[in-house]
This record gives sequence, structure tokens and C-alpha cells, in this order.
Amino acid sequence: MVYRVKNGFVVRKIGEYVMAVPVGAQTSEMHGMIALSESGELLWGALEKGATVEELTEILIENYDVETSVATEDVEKFIGSLKEQGALE
Repeated sequence: MVYRVKNGFVVRKIGEYVMAVPVGAQTSEMHGMIALSESGELLWGALEKGATVEELTEILIENYDVETSVATEDVEKFIGSLKEQGALE
């Protein structure tokens, strides 16, 4: 399954934090911002274009010294969190 971030978000650096901020009509659906870690920012970038769990897992493996099982678990948690917040199509 291909996951994609909904339209209506911009990623901004606010101080030392990276945040996904809803804009336009998205502000009526979601109140607040989504804080992104360094790895979350990488995954978010891929999700803007659309990506599978496998593709996102590969991004983590390529950028961090992490085993496949750990990367997959992290990706699934990240996607679950974004779903709960209503940020994915």
C-alpha cells in the first residue's frame, strides 16, 4: 500500500524543532502541529511523494545503522501516528 501525506501541510523549522504545520483548509481538520524528529523528517519527505512501508524502511536502513526489523517497526509506528492525527490520505 502506498501512503501519502494529505495536501495542506508545510514543513518548517521552528527554533531547533522541525514541524509539519497544517495550512489552508487543513487547519479546520487538524488543530496543532506535528513535531518531526530527524528520521521523521526524512520519512515525511518520502510520504509527500507517496511511499510504501518497504520504501520507508529502506530509507531508514540507508540513513541509520538499524536492522530491518527495527526500521520496519519504527515506520509502522510513524505511519500509525500520522493516521491517528489525520495526516495521511
